Amino acid sequence: MRVPKGVKPPLFLQLKSRFPLLDSITRPSLGTVAVFGVVLLTSFAVYEVTIQPKINKDYYKECQMEKRKLLHGTREDHAQGLRPWSDPFQPPK
Repeated sequence: MRVPKGVKPPLFLQLKSRFPLLDSITRPSLGTVAVFGVVLLTSFAVYEVTIQPKINKDYYKECQMEKRKLLHGTREDHAQGLRPWSDPFQPPK
């Protein structure tokens, strides 16, 4: 692509002139960028939700122990007047 004299060429054109191998690479379309962005974002979210907690088990165990220490009372006290969970398949007494 020709650039008029005195005008600074865009970064992509500067790189193409310095590295001729980049001539075979074309700029990706907006749809391609969007698809790769969504895939990357989804991969990151899946990593954060599933893999990262399995890697750092100790951190989550400590947090759970701290939270449970803060709870005082029985199940019925924490139910706030509602009936606590019971087995629905157990025959009535």
